[in-house]
Amino acid sequence: MSTFPEDTPLITAEAEDVPEFDFSKYSRFAIFRRSKTAVICVASIALFTDMLVYGIIVPILPLIVKERLGMDSTSTGLLFGCYALGLLLSTPICAVFSDRCHTRKIPMIIGMAGLGICTLFFSISNTFWQLMLARVAQGAAGGASWTVTLAMLADRFGTGPKLGVVMGTVLSANTVGFIAGPVIGGILYQYWGYSSPFIFCSILSLVGFLAACTIVDPINLREWDLAISRRNRNFEDPPDYCEVEPSYSSSNPLSIWNLIKDWEVISICLTLSIVASAFSAIEPTFPIYLREEFNADPSEIGLVYITVVIPTFASPLIGYLSYYVGQRRLCGIGILWISVALPLIALPNNLWLEVIPLFFFGATYSIISTPSLPLLAERVKEMGGGAYGQVYGLWNMAYSLGMFIGPAIAGVLMEYYRFFGNPFRYNPLKCFKCFNEGYSRLPQYDPENE
Repeated sequence: MSTFPEDTPLITAEAEDVPEFDFSKYSRFAIFRRSKTAVICVASIALFTDMLVYGIIVPILPLIVKERLGMDSTSTGLLFGCYALGLLLSTPICAVFSDRCHTRKIPMIIGMAGLGICTLFFSISNTFWQLMLARVAQGAAGGASWTVTLAMLADRFGTGPKLGVVMGTVLSANTVGFIAGPVIGGILYQYWGYSSPFIFCSILSLVGFLAACTIVDPINLREWDLAISRRNRNFEDPPDYCEVEPSYSSSNPLSIWNLIKDWEVISICLTLSIVASAFSAIEPTFPIYLREEFNADPSEIGLVYITVVIPTFASPLIGYLSYYVGQRRLCGIGILWISVALPLIALPNNLWLEVIPLFFFGATYSIISTPSLPLLAERVKEMGGGAYGQVYGLWNMAYSLGMFIGPAIAGVLMEYYRFFGNPFRYNPLKCFKCFNEGYSRLPQYDPENE
């Protein structure tokens, strides 16, 4: 007699309709291609590659604009903002396409291929408009990678603390890319010339392209996961996404406009925009400040900048704890934290003392961004499911909007107030208060009242 209770959640009428798989016909590699581990690996490679390519440019692009093209900080800020413009333009297209066409793999392959091509274009660019075009294309490729990666994680892991841990783990790989990027970029630019960082990035993008080609499209593995759980008699941990039938199969699918009209979704996205603008605001100005104030070379700038992303290695832990502490509450704590930490960056009078305020400033990224991801997935599930691509598209668009606004404002402030006045005037807490007061007056979603 079976030791499992008859009312276990896995053995349902829906599960009984799942076809039997002869797993002996599948090689180990074929099974791995369909596994959740493979999804985590490919997602990590994609975000690692995207952020390493982005991070490589951080310490060298301001120097290229200022020293090679002879342009000012405003132009540098505009060039950094072009990445966000490309991200903003491509994200909704990739999000809707991946949900409506029922695929995650194709947009990711296109994104990785596009990233390699546009990075090569950087190496042959000799004018400002060519750099702008390459930067927009880089952002467009990043929009495909980010949106689809987050959506396919939600497809396979559902909602709850498990998703928070997985999201945090993948964001840690993203952190490794951002740590390695400035260091590699500074060293390659300083010792091997202008083109070497971009050629390196193109080779790495090829690796991400091949990894994306390897996996089976995660959105088509629902029956496979049910069969695996049945084979393993995994009654306590069935596939998460079998709980809600995705809305793309219904007559009234959840659209991106439904998400935009939902204040729960928009309030999270607004918070992320503020954080992204704060982080991107120091990118075009901080390297120039270190160069002028401390005579730092590109490799030293890259090493100092690493401090910003070191705290994000705690993302898996934060993702797990946020489920119990309260994901929205943790986001609020992060906003308060970043408002205190940002002005402190301008105070040190020694190059290596900059790492202390940068460390506390960098911690806020995980505290805010990691809880926001499962929070959005949970909200989509409450609304009917089937729109993970679109909701993470909005998340990506919100982030890119902040990345576009931040450098533009910072570049202007740098011209008039220099770096010391820049972070004091650009305080996220002022922005947060504007929409937080409005949010507190709106009725909140309560499932019991539905």
